[in-house]
Amino acid sequence: MDGPIDVSALNGLKDLPGGEFTALIVSIAGLSIIFGILLKVLLKTSKYLVGKTATTLDDRIIHACESYLPVIAFITAVWISLQMAYPDFMLLGSYSVLDIYIIALLLVAGLFSSSIANAFLLWYGLELQPVKKGLREEDIYPFVRNVVKLSIVLLFLVFVLQRLGFDTTAIITGLGVGGLAVALALQDTLANFFAGVHILVDRPFQPGHYIKLDSGLEGNVRKIGWRTTRIMTLGQDEVVVPNSKIANATIQNCSSPNKKTGVLYELHIDYKEDLEKVEKTLLGILKKVSKENSSLDSKSIWARPDSFGEYSVKFKFGYLVKGYKNQFGLLTAVNKEIKETFKKKGITIPFPVAVRYETQKKAHKKE
Repeated sequence: MDGPIDVSALNGLKDLPGGEFTALIVSIAGLSIIFGILLKVLLKTSKYLVGKTATTLDDRIIHACESYLPVIAFITAVWISLQMAYPDFMLLGSYSVLDIYIIALLLVAGLFSSSIANAFLLWYGLELQPVKKGLREEDIYPFVRNVVKLSIVLLFLVFVLQRLGFDTTAIITGLGVGGLAVALALQDTLANFFAGVHILVDRPFQPGHYIKLDSGLEGNVRKIGWRTTRIMTLGQDEVVVPNSKIANATIQNCSSPNKKTGVLYELHIDYKEDLEKVEKTLLGILKKVSKENSSLDSKSIWARPDSFGEYSVKFKFGYLVKGYKNQFGLLTAVNKEIKETFKKKGITIPFPVAVRYETQKKAHKKE
């Protein structure tokens, strides 16, 4: 063992003409070729696997790996070769081969990590929640991406300075105070951002779904942004809701688990009517409307007498509607057909009535 790793298998290279220097060059070249072949196989296999996925996130991560993994492999080859050829080498009399290797790895790791973070932000802006079509990469959150990348690089630079022996306490304290100040200033913004991430990961709804919030707001989800969610109401008004409020709200998703919505209605029928006749008439009306409106699922229609009221028999009927908003137009068509059909068949929808009973007392004459 000549160092932290066993390089005894490479010691035979020192017998080449030129001694340690030749051994160093040959070792670096040989290990670089071996690592290069292994990386090529690994990346090619990864590309094949991610090529079957619909998302572009994994492609962006593979692209970042192609940029930085070869550099890491080369640095590793140089480190192993130095351990073999010059195990006692000290840079500036203070830094060993292992120190130099770790510092180089930290610098590359900082750039690699910033590239991965950039890939996630681009994937979010271009694929997951695009603001509009035809955007270029440079148009996606340029300020946020630069801040995130710079922050990651600065963090790794602090690690490098620590490895070099510098006292980074003041730097870390300054970054901590600055980060706390920024976090307090952007408290609401950060809360909305992380709530938006939670919504995108948990997926309680998606763009195009019709939702109802416990606040009474309802409408179609137009866009889920990193800070707000936009909802289009039935009155065609766009309401912008902070993600933090949606994350804490009770949500009724009328478009999930499928896009069919069940509706239920009540109808009052006179006591003198034949219940079986009324039931068949209602089913016939619903079937007729379903033929004229594709949004009504003809297989889901039903009707039945439900209970006895004070002045009428209560009937209930219902069906599934394809698309939550289509129920309103369908109800109009169903009501019109009920009115016309009942009129033709003489079926009565009674007015509320009350029957009063009076008792008369006979007067008795005194004799």
